[in-house]
Amino acid sequence: MTDDAPDRSPAAAEALHTTLDCSFEEAVDRVRVLGEAVTRTALVVVCHAEVARDAVDLDPVLGGLLPCTTAVYEQDGEVHVHHLSATKAMRDLGCVDADDRDAMADLVELTGERMRTVWENVEAIDASYGAEPAG
Repeated sequence: MTDDAPDRSPAAAEALHTTLDCSFEEAVDRVRVLGEAVTRTALVVVCHAEVARDAVDLDPVLGGLLPCTTAVYEQDGEVHVHHLSATKAMRDLGCVDADDRDAMADLVELTGERMRTVWENVEAIDASYGAEPAG
C-alpha cells in the first residue's frame, strides 16, 4: 500500500491512474476504443444516479467501479444473467478510508435492497418462460 492510502487494500492502492493533458471528451473517446470482437454479451446498467453520487461523494476514484452492471450472456447454449455488487466490491477491497466505512455500509445496504427487487423480476422472467400467455 502507498503511504497516502494507509487504510486501503492493495487492490485499491494499486489501481491504475493517470492524469491526461487533453479535454474530458477526448479522453473518453481514447479510453473507449477496444478494437476487438467480444463474445455475445449485453451489459445492463443498473446503477441508480443517487447511488453513484453517494459513492463518488465518498471518494471520486470509486467512479472507476461504476456503473453497477448486470451481464447477460450466452454460454454453452444457455442464457446467463450475472450481477456482482460494485458497492460490495468497493467495501471488500477497502476502497474507502476508515472514517467512511459506515457510509459505505449504508450504501451496500441500499444497493442490496434495490438489487433484490431487480433480481426478483429476473427470476420471474425465468419462471414465466414458456408459460401460456395470460388472457
